[in-house]
Amino acid sequence: MTNAVAFVASAFLLFEWHLLRERSLAYWSAGFAAIVLGCAITPLREAGFFIAGVWLANGLLVTAHLAFLYGTAAFLGRRVSPGWCLTLPVWGLMLAIPDDASRTQVLSMMNALLVAVLSLKSGHMLGGLRQHRNPDSALLAFAFLAHGGFYLFKTLTAFVPGAFVNLFHYTGLMISVSLFEGIMMEVALALSIVGALRRRRERSIVRLAEHDPLTGLLNRRGFDVRARAALEEEGAPAALLLLDIDHFKSINDGYGHPEGDRLLVALGVFLNSTLPGHAIWARLGGDEFAILLPRTDYFAAQSLAKALCRGFAGVGGGRGNGGTLSIGCATQSAGAIDLETLFGVADRALYDAKRQGRNRPSHREVGAESVAPPAPRDRAFRSAIPLVTLPVDAPRPREIVPTR
Repeated sequence: MTNAVAFVASAFLLFEWHLLRERSLAYWSAGFAAIVLGCAITPLREAGFFIAGVWLANGLLVTAHLAFLYGTAAFLGRRVSPGWCLTLPVWGLMLAIPDDASRTQVLSMMNALLVAVLSLKSGHMLGGLRQHRNPDSALLAFAFLAHGGFYLFKTLTAFVPGAFVNLFHYTGLMISVSLFEGIMMEVALALSIVGALRRRRERSIVRLAEHDPLTGLLNRRGFDVRARAALEEEGAPAALLLLDIDHFKSINDGYGHPEGDRLLVALGVFLNSTLPGHAIWARLGGDEFAILLPRTDYFAAQSLAKALCRGFAGVGGGRGNGGTLSIGCATQSAGAIDLETLFGVADRALYDAKRQGRNRPSHREVGAESVAPPAPRDRAFRSAIPLVTLPVDAPRPREIVPTR
């Protein structure tokens, strides 16, 4: 039964490796293959072949868990110290044990100890007891830790009378328990590996579907999902900023698409390092970017928009008219926030900024006929104040800087 389960697990993981070419699958498949080989030569011990039936068969179990350790490291993208390979020479030294009454107990103890150490190391690499921090590897970590704990207990019982009677005849209480635990561990480990890889692929697919490959920012789909969730809080103000790199087509035509891509990446890096933690930002397509600011009023949004224009003009590094931003800012102070409405108002504000000379923000308020900033002390008259849009290099009053 142990051999059958290990064979199925090895074949399945090898097939998955052939499809996905993930190195961890190759190591894990090799580990289960080592268990299959060890189980296949185990009957030789009853014929008195100590080296093949006992020493080599148990050594293949140690080899299997060493392969599991390297598979775990590959799964996590980490490296394993070459010192862990010393477990195999240590097992090789077991051939020097004198052939006396305690020989099988010493072999069983060392075999269980090496398997326990390798399994516990794999579980520790996967997060130890902090499995909730990495749901992809939680079940896999638990399987290794439980298996390592069992073999550690098995190490302590090596010299208990009746625990190991005779390895040549494969009898004894702990040997019977080990066979049952081995089957359970193989099933749990194989299912854990498949589950962890499946969840990783699902997350990778979601990331590819919701992120822009050039800048690493959210794309329109990912932005919509997160923005709608953030706007569920009714009654709180919100702001949407639409950003456009000035004269982007001219930059592509005059200096080539690599220069345009460089500016897009530079803007993505700039936004990542500048925006407050509650903001949600994305590259919608081309040179258009969006920033949603939940729980943000007009003054904070306009102050941030001006800071973005000034900041990117300094770090964008564009040539000619490149490296500057036009920003359309739409705010809504109360009521249910509709994302499509915010987009429409911000888009009109963006065209206002372009018509007024670019390299500046422009603001429109959702539901207001005018697009003027409200008076700080009398917001009831916000629709009566004419639009004022300051260029980046104009003198500015004291700004309210949004806190993170």
